[in-house]
Amino acid sequence: MLKKNEPYELSIVPGWIHAKEAQSQKSDSGPGIAEAGWKVDIPYPLLTMDGQVEIGERFAGHPYALYALLKNEAPSWLDGLLPDGASLPEQAVCSCGTDGCGHIQAVMEAAEQKLRSEPLLRLVLRGLTRENLLNHVFREWAEEVPPAAETADGEALSKLEEKGKAGPSSGEWLAEAAEQGKLHEPGAAYREVSVSPKAVPEDELEIDDWTELLPKVKAVQQVVRQITLEAAGKARDRLNMTKDS
Repeated sequence: MLKKNEPYELSIVPGWIHAKEAQSQKSDSGPGIAEAGWKVDIPYPLLTMDGQVEIGERFAGHPYALYALLKNEAPSWLDGLLPDGASLPEQAVCSCGTDGCGHIQAVMEAAEQKLRSEPLLRLVLRGLTRENLLNHVFREWAEEVPPAAETADGEALSKLEEKGKAGPSSGEWLAEAAEQGKLHEPGAAYREVSVSPKAVPEDELEIDDWTELLPKVKAVQQVVRQITLEAAGKARDRLNMTKDS
């Protein structure tokens, strides 16, 4: 029978919940001789490889859910992706050999409490460790990034133009502003600032030589010049909008 507040060590690993009685130095064999205590082993069904991939893909598509999981907050849909059934009680064993000892039940209750407070362990128990989960997610993200390749002048310039037009997404801008504590309406002092940049004719615009830094980019000077002109144009447009407001 399990004694009240009887100390034991609990561990959760892929496919198993293990628990063993804390070692006592008191023994009939004499002082200083460690006494072997009881040990409980409870097996759990593991995720299939397809199941692990499915969970990795789901978290890859929901970065905030991944962040929350790492902060011990499980998404509501996680349980639906785990294998049906809980532990395998008929295969759970306790080494004490006493019928109705209560060790298995006590370990199960303690393990369930730990799994609720640390939901990432629920995946570990089913065979999907933290490292493997992150590997799945990062692999999914990496596959969404187009491979780098050398392109013709027109194609490279076109991509750079489109990238320049797009800029950071509103979500990225808001996240960065919130992180820096700048997510607020500018004060009155902001509108008192006046800027009068001196325009430089395009034919007089001096561009540093980027050839050595970007040897594989064809017509690099033309590309850099185009980016510079577009950045200057956007700055000019924003300045005009500020003056009009």
